[in-house]
Amino acid sequence: MLLLNVPYSEKDKAKALGARWNPEYKRWYVQKKEDYPKFAKWIIEQGSIVVCDAIYVLEGKQKCFKCGKETRVIGFGLENFYEFEGDPFYDDMNATYWDDVIRIAGPIDPIPENILSYLQKNYNYKDRYSSTTGESHINNCCENCDVLQGDYFLFSEVNSPFFIDSVEKVENLKIYKIPLEMDIIISASVTYSSNDEMIKRYGKYKLLNL
Repeated sequence: MLLLNVPYSEKDKAKALGARWNPEYKRWYVQKKEDYPKFAKWIIEQGSIVVCDAIYVLEGKQKCFKCGKETRVIGFGLENFYEFEGDPFYDDMNATYWDDVIRIAGPIDPIPENILSYLQKNYNYKDRYSSTTGESHINNCCENCDVLQGDYFLFSEVNSPFFIDSVEKVENLKIYKIPLEMDIIISASVTYSSNDEMIKRYGKYKLLNL
């Protein structure tokens, strides 16, 4: 199930496409994920990605560039998800469904409250200002000296724990699969590589019910 933000003036359009009203959440929703692309107009206003079924937290280790000590860092894994592209104003939208391969993403927004609470209790994952991007968002920080660990270095550099290019790197990750109560709409930068298939093939995950 996917909750939508449908303005009152557009409720008849959403209903005609098959959306239903949820009195508990007081929002319109779509029951079947196969129907999500029909509702791209309302999805894209909240984010470009719909994560289905579950989300993964990937825990790796790296040396802090500041203090040189080892620190734990986390990224996210998306397995079954829609990626929306285009302009809803011109009715020009394209939805691609990805499945069976875990793709790595850096920060996601928004992070479901139960997952965010777990991360902040178990990792040095906090809201910080980045002088590189000029924005504040949730970031990995060193567990020793508290310095922000930049997203570019974590998710784009070859020596990053999340740059998957060997079985060893996969085996060094701790992988947690978190079932979702309902599918979620997020914004995220997702990486795509032929090596991503190694994550499911060689990685071992623990189920984490939050």
